[in-house]
Amino acid sequence: MKTILCYGDSLTWGYDAANLGRHALEDRWPSVLKTALGDGIDVIAEGLN
Repeated sequence: MKTILCYGDSLTWGYDAANLGRHALEDRWPSVLKTALGDGIDVIAEGLN
């Protein structure tokens, strides 16, 4: 299995400025990437807010 590390800032973390919290897991871009790539790719989100 291949692994992609998404290392980034609040966008990677999933910050939601409208609600001062986090977007739902399925709406964060690393999760969208994982869905687009399908099985066989592990996507790890390491974002810092």
